[in-house]
Amino acid sequence: MDFSDKFDNIELKLRQLVLKMERLQEENTNLKSENENLKAEIDRQKGTVDALKDKLSKTQGVLEQQREGQTEYSKQFKQQIDQYISEIDNCIEWLNNNE
Repeated sequence: MDFSDKFDNIELKLRQLVLKMERLQEENTNLKSENENLKAEIDRQKGTVDALKDKLSKTQGVLEQQREGQTEYSKQFKQQIDQYISEIDNCIEWLNNNE
């Protein structure tokens, strides 16, 4: 193999290497773009998750207030029934004493 053949062989390998490098750079650019898109999607998803967590927290707070309100209403209702029973007992006692 003479010098010219060696030079041609080196030149061919160099061109192949340049083509491979260009393909890798293009692939790298595409991967970077995809990575940025995925990061943006993750940020959007995090925003959605945060909004849903906030909504859940508010809903749980409202439900807790409703439970407390129902409990308070139940206590008041029970007190009112107890008062009626006491008044009925007093009336029965009064009727028994006046017979």
